[in-house]
Amino acid sequence: MEARETVICIGCPLGCRVTVLQDKKGNVTGFKGADCKQGQKYVLDELKNPVRTLTATVRTGDEGYPLLPVRTSRPVLKVLMRPIMRETAKVTARPPVKAGDVIVKNVAKSRADIIATADWPGPGGEG
Repeated sequence: MEARETVICIGCPLGCRVTVLQDKKGNVTGFKGADCKQGQKYVLDELKNPVRTLTATVRTGDEGYPLLPVRTSRPVLKVLMRPIMRETAKVTARPPVKAGDVIVKNVAKSRADIIATADWPGPGGEG
Protein backbone atom coordinates (compact mmCIF):
# COMPACT_ATOMS: atom_id res chain seq x y z
CA MET A 1 0.00 0.00 0.00
CA GLU A 2 1.34 3.43 -0.85
CA ALA A 3 0.19 7.01 -0.24
CA ARG A 4 -0.63 8.94 -3.38
CA GLU A 5 -1.70 12.43 -2.54
CA THR A 6 -2.60 14.58 0.41
CA VAL A 7 -5.56 16.91 0.04
CA ILE A 8 -6.86 19.53 2.44
CA CYS A 9 -10.54 18.75 2.77
CA ILE A 10 -13.06 21.60 2.63
CA GLY A 11 -16.08 19.33 3.15
CA CYS A 12 -16.59 20.68 6.67
CA PRO A 13 -14.95 23.31 8.92
CA LEU A 14 -12.27 20.91 10.25
CA GLY A 15 -9.99 21.23 7.20
CA CYS A 16 -8.44 17.77 7.61
CA ARG A 17 -5.27 16.83 5.72
CA VAL A 18 -6.35 13.61 4.05
CA THR A 19 -3.87 11.21 2.51
CA VAL A 20 -5.29 8.76 0.00
CA LEU A 21 -3.87 5.25 0.27
CA GLN A 22 -3.67 3.25 -2.94
CA ASP A 23 -2.46 -0.16 -4.04
CA LYS A 24 0.10 -0.61 -6.82
CA LYS A 25 -2.70 -0.60 -9.43
CA GLY A 26 -3.90 2.81 -8.28
CA ASN A 27 -7.07 1.59 -6.56
CA VAL A 28 -8.04 3.52 -3.43
CA THR A 29 -7.61 1.28 -0.41
CA GLY A 30 -8.18 3.78 2.36
CA PHE A 31 -7.80 7.24 3.79
CA LYS A 32 -5.55 8.61 6.49
CA GLY A 33 -6.61 11.75 8.31
CA ALA A 34 -10.25 11.99 7.19
CA ASP A 35 -12.37 12.53 10.28
CA CYS A 36 -15.70 12.08 8.48
CA LYS A 37 -17.27 10.30 5.51
CA GLN A 38 -18.00 13.69 3.95
CA GLY A 39 -14.23 14.25 3.79
CA GLN A 40 -13.66 10.93 2.07
CA LYS A 41 -16.25 11.81 -0.59
CA TYR A 42 -14.76 15.27 -1.11
CA VAL A 43 -11.24 13.88 -1.52
CA LEU A 44 -12.35 11.20 -4.01
CA ASP A 45 -14.23 13.83 -6.03
CA GLU A 46 -11.22 16.16 -5.89
CA LEU A 47 -8.88 13.46 -7.20
CA LYS A 48 -11.18 12.19 -9.95
CA ASN A 49 -12.98 15.33 -11.08
CA PRO A 50 -11.72 18.58 -9.50
CA VAL A 51 -14.06 21.53 -10.00
CA ARG A 52 -14.00 25.18 -8.95
CA THR A 53 -16.19 28.26 -9.23
CA LEU A 54 -14.22 30.84 -11.17
CA THR A 55 -14.42 34.49 -10.11
CA ALA A 56 -13.09 37.26 -12.32
CA THR A 57 -13.88 40.66 -13.79
CA VAL A 58 -14.83 41.82 -17.27
CA ARG A 59 -14.26 45.21 -18.86
CA THR A 60 -17.07 47.74 -19.07
CA GLY A 61 -15.53 50.58 -21.04
CA ASP A 62 -16.75 52.97 -18.30
CA GLU A 63 -14.01 55.13 -16.72
CA GLY A 64 -15.92 55.39 -13.47
CA TYR A 65 -16.62 51.64 -13.27
CA PRO A 66 -13.99 49.95 -15.47
CA LEU A 67 -14.46 46.36 -14.27
CA LEU A 68 -17.58 44.33 -13.52
CA PRO A 69 -17.20 41.41 -11.08
CA VAL A 70 -18.38 38.08 -12.49
CA ARG A 71 -18.30 34.36 -11.69
CA THR A 72 -19.26 31.07 -13.26
CA SER A 73 -22.86 30.04 -12.68
CA ARG A 74 -21.70 26.65 -11.41
CA PRO A 75 -18.43 24.90 -10.60
CA VAL A 76 -16.40 23.97 -13.69
CA LEU A 77 -13.58 21.52 -14.27
CA LYS A 78 -10.20 22.89 -13.24
CA VAL A 79 -8.79 22.07 -16.69
CA LEU A 80 -11.27 24.56 -18.20
CA MET A 81 -10.11 27.52 -16.08
CA ARG A 82 -7.60 28.83 -18.63
CA PRO A 83 -9.91 28.58 -21.65
CA ILE A 84 -12.67 30.27 -19.65
CA MET A 85 -10.34 33.10 -18.59
CA ARG A 86 -9.13 33.58 -22.18
CA GLU A 87 -12.72 33.91 -23.39
CA THR A 88 -13.71 36.13 -20.46
CA ALA A 89 -10.76 38.46 -21.13
CA LYS A 90 -12.22 39.28 -24.56
CA VAL A 91 -15.61 40.38 -23.18
CA THR A 92 -16.87 43.91 -22.63
CA ALA A 93 -20.10 44.15 -20.63
CA ARG A 94 -22.89 46.41 -21.85
CA PRO A 95 -25.21 48.27 -19.46
CA PRO A 96 -27.55 47.97 -17.77
CA VAL A 97 -26.44 44.89 -15.81
CA LYS A 98 -28.08 43.38 -12.72
CA ALA A 99 -26.38 40.87 -10.44
CA GLY A 100 -27.16 37.43 -11.84
CA ASP A 101 -27.40 38.56 -15.46
CA VAL A 102 -25.65 36.29 -17.95
CA ILE A 103 -22.64 38.00 -19.49
CA VAL A 104 -21.33 34.99 -21.48
CA LYS A 105 -23.50 31.96 -22.16
CA ASN A 106 -21.86 28.50 -22.08
CA VAL A 107 -18.39 29.98 -21.69
CA ALA A 108 -15.67 27.87 -23.36
CA LYS A 109 -18.29 25.13 -23.91
CA SER A 110 -18.21 24.42 -20.16
CA ARG A 111 -22.02 24.36 -19.74
CA ALA A 112 -21.56 27.21 -17.26
CA ASP A 113 -22.41 30.84 -17.86
CA ILE A 114 -20.40 33.87 -16.76
CA ILE A 115 -22.78 35.88 -14.59
CA ALA A 116 -22.52 39.34 -13.06
CA THR A 117 -22.13 39.53 -9.29
CA ALA A 118 -22.96 43.25 -9.03
CA ASP A 119 -25.37 45.75 -10.54
CA TRP A 120 -24.04 48.25 -13.09
CA PRO A 121 -26.54 50.75 -14.51
CA GLY A 122 -24.00 52.13 -16.98
CA PRO A 123 -21.81 55.21 -17.38
CA GLY A 124 -22.60 57.90 -14.88
CA GLY A 125 -24.91 55.63 -12.86
CA GLU A 126 -24.33 54.30 -9.39
CA GLY A 127 -22.75 50.75 -9.39
